[in-house]
Amino acid sequence: MTDRANRVVRKNLGVRLRTMRKTARLSQERLGHRSGLSGKFIGEVERGEKSISIDSLYRVATDGLEVPLEAITGGLNGKKVDNSDLIDLNATLIRKPPAVIKRARDVVRALVNG
Repeated sequence: MTDRANRVVRKNLGVRLRTMRKTARLSQERLGHRSGLSGKFIGEVERGEKSISIDSLYRVATDGLEVPLEAITGGLNGKKVDNSDLIDLNATLIRKPPAVIKRARDVVRALVNG
């Protein structure tokens, strides 16, 4: 992967992380504390200035945001995509019972497929 691709992935990851953090109503400092990282570092990752290790990203997801790692990393293929609505939907459903998630998935499929 080229350095340019790395910058794009870092930027997309940062945007997604910031959206999820704000959806969870956490400050950078609070998310950092819950994840064992500094709030300053969380800000640098959100701005795409710093890379984050997979171990630290896992702690941010599971300990800080209480979501699976895939909620943050899914679809980070270097293409710029505005998926903030999907992130919001995922954050809303993440702690719901499986039956509610399945029902929501069925509704979304029906809407998309007409």
